Amino acid sequence: MTFDDDQFDAFLADITDPFLTGDITRWIARIRLPFALITQTGPVTLTTLQEVTENFNLYLVAMKALKADLIIREKVGSEHCHDGTVIATYRSHFLRQGNRLRAPYTASALLHPDGGLWRMSSILNALGHHHWTGKHPYPSGEEET
Repeated sequence: MTFDDDQFDAFLADITDPFLTGDITRWIARIRLPFALITQTGPVTLTTLQEVTENFNLYLVAMKALKADLIIREKVGSEHCHDGTVIATYRSHFLRQGNRLRAPYTASALLHPDGGLWRMSSILNALGHHHWTGKHPYPSGEEET
């Protein structure tokens, strides 16, 4: 399975639009469990669809609290690895009424060809919802109370 510009664009749409529409099915379709989010404060590993749903919902809470109305993800580049995986690097911009909510950040997803889609098993330099909600995850993924 090839990973080209069209595949990259489709992937970015599927990991962006769900946070604006609340459509978790597109997000879940691009995830391969266990799913690791490597953030500034450490890794968070999601092993079940319930954990993915809970994590997704916390992002929606943060998006609503900040009144974010636009996410722009721009391609930075991709690297094809010898094992058939791809590292896709992109820059994310979060906006409200055209105003930047935070500095743009760059992240990389490890993608695997799986069932006709490129599914990610991890995101390096992920923006954790804890940056917005103030709740920090422990390495195993549970939230601080």
